Amino acid sequence: MRRVTLMLAAMAMMVALFAIAAYAADITGTEDTETLNESNKNDQIHALAGDDTINAQTYPNDTDRVHGNDGDDTINVNDGDTSDIAYGGEGTDKCNGELSNFGGNGDEFISCEFINGVAQ
Repeated sequence: MRRVTLMLAAMAMMVALFAIAAYAADITGTEDTETLNESNKNDQIHALAGDDTINAQTYPNDTDRVHGNDGDDTINVNDGDTSDIAYGGEGTDKCNGELSNFGGNGDEFISCEFINGVAQ
């Protein structure tokens, strides 16, 4: 009986781990200037160097973490939900997304020199 219980516990753990992996995508760019696009999952997008464009605005109701890193990047997380984070990084970065209104929730912007076209 104990062996069956241990086997069921191990299977439950594996199912949970695979379920988490199935709902997240890790997208990494190169040192060149490029355009990176989100998947239909909760994404971690890292652009590395170059003046990159990162589009994470196609799929609503997801949670994207976008890192521009080095270069003058354009980061788009304006997908209709308010659960994304745009990290500009080094360079002059333009970030677009949902702003908080009257104390409500909005996307989070870190190290962005422009947010929705407004200098910070």
